[in-house]
Amino acid sequence: MKTSDLRPHGIMFHHFHNEKHIQGQGAISADELAQIIEYYQQSHRILPAREWLEKANQGTLDDHEACLTFDDALLCQYEVALPVLQHFNLTAFWFVYSSVITGGNEKLEIYRKFRTVCFETINDFYRCFYKTISESPYQSAVATALKGFIPEEYLKQFPFYTEPDRQFRFVRDQVLGPNIYTEVLDLMMQAEKIDLPEFTSDLWMNEQQVIDLHAQQHVIGLHSHTHPTALSALDADGQRVEYQTNFETLNRILRVAPDTVSHPCNSYNAETLKILRDLQIKVGFRSNMAEQQISQLEFPREDHANIMEKMAA
Repeated sequence: MKTSDLRPHGIMFHHFHNEKHIQGQGAISADELAQIIEYYQQSHRILPAREWLEKANQGTLDDHEACLTFDDALLCQYEVALPVLQHFNLTAFWFVYSSVITGGNEKLEIYRKFRTVCFETINDFYRCFYKTISESPYQSAVATALKGFIPEEYLKQFPFYTEPDRQFRFVRDQVLGPNIYTEVLDLMMQAEKIDLPEFTSDLWMNEQQVIDLHAQQHVIGLHSHTHPTALSALDADGQRVEYQTNFETLNRILRVAPDTVSHPCNSYNAETLKILRDLQIKVGFRSNMAEQQISQLEFPREDHANIMEKMAA
């Protein structure tokens, strides 16, 4: 077992599938979640979320103690994963970006579903994406940026990404940026004549479901308001708006101040941590196990995909 596995940490989950929720890239089933929990319990003690949080605050976590975490307030988590947790008598951290539970639509998840249901494979989506760029004013900037791009060096802390995944994320986050990326993807969706209200109806939890999780002793934490994929690229005011709005929304819904966070897309900097401390956030999670923990706001997490790879070895 690697030394990194023997630090207190979280296990990170996002997407789940069943007969209702699509089997997109990275999505797992209820049975696979149960298998991950059983496998991990052989070498770790998975604590209920509030117990793990209490021990983290007291500095008394043991090296083999882990917790379960779910990012993005996805409805598939509530409908597919929650019954599995109930079977194991476990609770988890649920990190909620608040715009979507107050009636908004955020493009990140919409685009993920679009590339899953409208294309045979993820590489078909990538081909359409670059074709759309080739017919846009951004072709030159993308081509220039990719000349020096080394896939294996980008996001290398996430070994489950393929080279096309890495290149796509580089173009999305480092070359285009959120506004131009949105423009490109919206053009692609318009070509498919997507009915947005129907398309988004099964993506996110609502306020009552978040309240229900809180009532069942799960821990609800911050994940920004609109989930920027490169939050650290925002200036201090932009970051503060993201987290202040997130904090106030969850505080209103739950009638208790949230005091935990996970960093969306692992994107944060010293300014982010200062803002979170100003909000009296006590415990936070990164999205990988690569670096040593520096502060209480940077506990590591193991992605479920890495665990499944170990299980299959």
